[in-house]
Amino acid sequence: MPKIAFWNTRNGLIISLSLFLLAIPYSAFAQAGKAENGQKLFDENCSKCHGPDGSGNTQIGKAVGAKDLRTPEAQKLTNAQISTQIDQGKGNMPPFTGTFSKEQVNDLIAYVRTFGKKPGSKKAS
Repeated sequence: MPKIAFWNTRNGLIISLSLFLLAIPYSAFAQAGKAENGQKLFDENCSKCHGPDGSGNTQIGKAVGAKDLRTPEAQKLTNAQISTQIDQGKGNMPPFTGTFSKEQVNDLIAYVRTFGKKPGSKKAS
């Protein structure tokens, strides 16, 4: 009898693990945003401070100390950390709670990621 219980537990574990592994790509896909949609949102809501190139090199950006989104420091943030900063704000950045849907936040994150891939991306100092 213990062999059957072990077999059932083992099979249950294998089935659970298999379902989990199959769900990972779907979950990652569901969270992936579209940079082209994010660009429009960024231009409308973020570029006044962060600049159209993400550098923070605008009059307002300099005044408030907007982060250069092109730096490795900014690019190494996880998607969850960026999402939290968009939602809750940080430092002089105001919170955007309720302004963007989850899909729009994912689109913004996808666009912010493009700043780290563009030629001339700045190194952290």
